[in-house]
Parts: sequence; structure tokens; C-alpha cells
Amino acid sequence: MQKWERCLWIIDIFSEYGAFSLKELNERFMNYSQNYEQEEISERTFNRDREFIASSFQIDIEYDPHIRKYVLKNKEVIEENPIYRYLLSSIHINNLSSIAIKHKDKIMLQDPPTGVEWLHTILNAMDQSRTLCFDYISYYAKDKTYHFELIPAFVRLFEQRWYLIGEYLDRSQVRVLALERMHNLVIGEQSLVPSPCLTPQQFYADCYGIIHDDKQPQPIRIKVYHNQVAYIRSLPLHESQQEVETGKDYAVFQYILRPSYDFVQQLLWHREHIEVLEPLSLRKEIVALLQQMLNHYR
Repeated sequence: MQKWERCLWIIDIFSEYGAFSLKELNERFMNYSQNYEQEEISERTFNRDREFIASSFQIDIEYDPHIRKYVLKNKEVIEENPIYRYLLSSIHINNLSSIAIKHKDKIMLQDPPTGVEWLHTILNAMDQSRTLCFDYISYYAKDKTYHFELIPAFVRLFEQRWYLIGEYLDRSQVRVLALERMHNLVIGEQSLVPSPCLTPQQFYADCYGIIHDDKQPQPIRIKVYHNQVAYIRSLPLHESQQEVETGKDYAVFQYILRPSYDFVQQLLWHREHIEVLEPLSLRKEIVALLQQMLNHYR
């Protein structure tokens, strides 16, 4: 088994179940479906793995002499970082591989994210501080092919699609492009790094979805009705969500974000269970869209 996969497994086990002695850890490792060679983790290997985990993931697994076991010291690092949760979920999927294939007629899945085949090349370009060159066919101009050379800044997964966020070589514009529309992608010859301000946190601050527009962040209040209240509470629409009013059959939630196209789409997804209260401009926009939809049925 490769070191990277074994270390992910170790992180997942400690995250889920707490403290282990090396003997207890090996008892679980021997039952791990991906441990084909039934190899044990030696003390020397485990210590090297702990060092690798600390340096690569900033996650500390330390020995506690009081209980004579190893413990995960900073579980919050995993809980606060979605990429760690994403990687760890792959461990559970791998563990299901053989039994999932056996019961393939009893499992329903969504299609996997599109464009994933380009991720390795894109991340390698970022790692080497190099540009990316590729052809691109837009959703809206399918008869035309564009050629890009961009400085890659970061990638984002949204609604089953991977996107590259990068900037032109002269830094005049930032583009958000779907990986599934890319062709002939290669790492460029120029060595350039993205602008320091072009980070996921800054670029998508106060945004919902993949679209980054010029609208200003503002307070948005929506009224949610009946059983949908519990759904919105358990799965917030945005990290800024606050419940500011609670009634018998409703609740009012407030957000601070840009009222982008993606956010409007999300509101409409909830159908008659959501009403926009503020701002008035967004309320009018929703009313206009509903009127257009109604006109189609007349």
C-alpha cells in the first residue's frame, strides 16, 4: 500500500474512533479491505507516518503516556477544512469497492464530477508555478473554439462540475472556466504565479456558487415555511446564515452575500417554501422571474 493512502487511512481511523495503541491500530489495519498484502504497520513506519501527517496535513497524532495510546490532538483541523473531509470520504468509498460492485444493482449514484481528468495537470502547473494552455468551447458559443493561456490560481467543485479560476498573463482579468469544456490542456512554458489577492477566500468572499460578479454584498432576508425550516437549519444556504425570527410555521433567515445568479437559482429550487423579504430589488427580481415562468404556461 502506498504511504499516502495509508496515512489517509490512519487519519480517518483516529478521527472516527479516538485513541489507539499501535497493536489496536494494526488489528483494524489487518481488516482494512485495501490492505491486500495483510501487512502490519511497524513502530518505525508508524512514527514516519506521523511525521508525514504532521508536515503534510498539519494534523498531530501524539502518544499519551497516561492512557498508553496515541491520540489525535487537533481534530478541528479536519472539521474546518473541506479538502480533508473530501479526501477522507474517498477512503470510505475505496473500502466499499468490492461489496459495492457486488451490489451495483442496489446502489444509485449521481454522475461523478465532470472534468476531473484535467485536475492532475492543473495542480501540477500550480505546483510548478507555470501557466496552463488549452482550447475552450463555451456553453454559449459552441461553434467557436477559444485558446487560453492562464495563470492558474485555484480550482473549485460546484454542483458536480470542476472549475479553474485563473488570470490572464497581463493580470487584466480573472476567468472562471469549466474543466469539462477544456481540450488539449498542457502546462505552459512561462513561469508565473497568480496575484497574491487571488485566493479562494478573497475571490469568493460573500459569494454563493461559482459566479463572481460586481454586485455588492448586502443583507438578504428570506422567510421559510413549514417543514422546509428544518431542512434549511440543518443545511444552511450560506456560511453567513442566521435565524433572526422564529414563528409557529415559519422562520426568517438572514444572509450577507451578493445576490448572484447562482443564489437566485438556489432560492427558486425551494419552490413555494421560500419567500424573499429583503432587499426589495431581489424580491422584485424573483417576482419577475416567476411571472416569466407563468407566461410560459399561458
